Amino acid sequence: MPSLTKKIIRGKPYYYLRECQRVEGKPKIVSTIYLGPPQSILDRLMRPEPAQLAIYEFGASAAVWDMAQAIDLRATIDRHVPKRASQGPSVGQYMLMAAFNRCMAPRSKAQVAAWYQKTALRRLLPLSSGQLTSQRFWDNMARIGDQHITAIEQDIASTVVSHFGLDLHCLLFDATNFFTFLDSFNARAKLPQRGHSKEGRDNLRILGLALLVTSDGQVPLFHHTYAGNQHDSVTFHSVSEELFQRCRSLARGACDITLVFDKGNNSQENLERVADSPFHFVGSLVPTQHQDLLSVSRKAMRQLDPAQLPAVRSYRTRKVVFGIERTVLCTFNQELFDSQTQTLSREIAKRQRKLQELRTHLENRRPDSPGKAPT
Repeated sequence: MPSLTKKIIRGKPYYYLRECQRVEGKPKIVSTIYLGPPQSILDRLMRPEPAQLAIYEFGASAAVWDMAQAIDLRATIDRHVPKRASQGPSVGQYMLMAAFNRCMAPRSKAQVAAWYQKTALRRLLPLSSGQLTSQRFWDNMARIGDQHITAIEQDIASTVVSHFGLDLHCLLFDATNFFTFLDSFNARAKLPQRGHSKEGRDNLRILGLALLVTSDGQVPLFHHTYAGNQHDSVTFHSVSEELFQRCRSLARGACDITLVFDKGNNSQENLERVADSPFHFVGSLVPTQHQDLLSVSRKAMRQLDPAQLPAVRSYRTRKVVFGIERTVLCTFNQELFDSQTQTLSREIAKRQRKLQELRTHLENRRPDSPGKAPT
């Protein structure tokens, strides 16, 4: 049970709250809380309750601010897009604010000022509400050209690799897209186009995004935005030289790099380009285009590392792919197979129930019902 303890230090009384318990049969003080001198205790007890309480977000603000400081993000942007003489906050400050908001609580640029006032960024990155209007964001973003973005990204990637000692032996390249709510008749935006939305929103204009990331932590090192109706293989072809140059500049000859990409990037010319580069690569194939590999028996496959891939078996062979003999691995994942089988069975059952509902509805239809009779 806690007890109040008084200590005289240099002739003045100080109080502590201590808790004593028996440890291995002997009494021992397990907790000591300093309360202070009598006047300090009285002041705290007599202090009135606050009339109102304002809560500000702190943790995420401090985390993103610390990361931006570690990689020198603001200075890097300002180095490539210098501040004008009559300008208030720099382009780097605006881009930091936009990035912080996107990381923490995505809002439209018109809503950033209200969000900012409720965060610790008010102290870390002081800006007035008048400086955070959507027009000020657009004005500063308009100053950043394609050449600036490339140079800034190159410097940031180099800093991140050096500062955090990122492993570049295995890099992953993939392309995806995001739907937008841009008006269909907005002719100013060229990249958002109608295409195959990977989020199932084919009724909206989409924007393509290709990324090169590390396999450990998925840290982005290169990006490319492209038209939403452009095929992945066309995108890979258009950025391959820039992609290879980024890999060379980051590795600085210190390590062998293996690029990993999926079958959406496959084409004769793309694979020839990768084969002619100084990098190793791992790709994937469309199973239905290689029926001979689909017929491989599971008995011919061997168990992979049970510690990392306990349910995966593989078969290794050589095969001509896009005109060149390459090493091909066929894999079978029992856990994935079971999961996909259950999912397929569930979807089939849903469709069967829907068909049964339609059948019942048609059978119960009255002969004198209005409208054309179903056939």
